[in-house]
Amino acid sequence: MSEPDAEREVLRALVEVTGEPVRAFLRKATPLEDACVDSLALLEIVNILQGRLGIVVPDEVTARIRTVADLHQAVADLVTAGSLSTRTRS
Repeated sequence: MSEPDAEREVLRALVEVTGEPVRAFLRKATPLEDACVDSLALLEIVNILQGRLGIVVPDEVTARIRTVADLHQAVADLVTAGSLSTRTRS
């Protein structure tokens, strides 16, 4: 999966869990709390993304996510790492 696809999935999960419009998440510097994402909602979002993207988000990574940008970056890094790992094994 490409990074833009992963970014789309992040936005999709944020909208799905919060019910907020996508525009609430377009400013990546937005703190998740300001966008109606509490710790429980974040866990739900992470769980959705793990299932959809086939990644594992370690608890310590989840604990550091504070903004939309943090979430995008964490997912992009894990998708890239998974993609590299798959290519190495092939």
